[in-house]
Amino acid sequence: MAYNSFYQPYQPVYGQQFQGYNVPPINQQAFQQAQSAQQQTIQNGGFVSVRSEIEARNYPVAPGNSVTFIDENAPYCYTKTMGFSQLDRPRFEKFRLVKEEEAVQPTQTSADAPKVDYALKSELQSLKDEFSAEILNLKTIFEKFSQKNENKTKNLKKEVETNA
Repeated sequence: MAYNSFYQPYQPVYGQQFQGYNVPPINQQAFQQAQSAQQQTIQNGGFVSVRSEIEARNYPVAPGNSVTFIDENAPYCYTKTMGFSQLDRPRFEKFRLVKEEEAVQPTQTSADAPKVDYALKSELQSLKDEFSAEILNLKTIFEKFSQKNENKTKNLKKEVETNA
């Protein structure tokens, strides 16, 4: 039987021994860097910390996903979004982080609150009666004025007829 050079026997998990074979341990430095990057992302609430905009632009993003970056050296936040097709260009957006001061909203205290005055029914009735009396007074004045105007217009008509 010919030996197939592409045949790979079963390999156990790194660091374990299998049938007398010692499997070399993985590169510990690369493993720790990958693990710290994953923990850093989790600690930042889903944000990936980068040192520059170039690093954010070069960060690999899977198709159909979006990643948000926080710049450690500048007050910027970046988002990189990939389309669902590998032919789509990534969409990269840059945002400037600006701290806003909270505007203190004045609260109304009991001293500043508008005062509410209540009127009794008897007071309202007396105001209604006074208002009705004033309206009657205005009506009588209007009637007298209109009667005077009627008399003047009659006199003017007579004068116009006599002069014509």
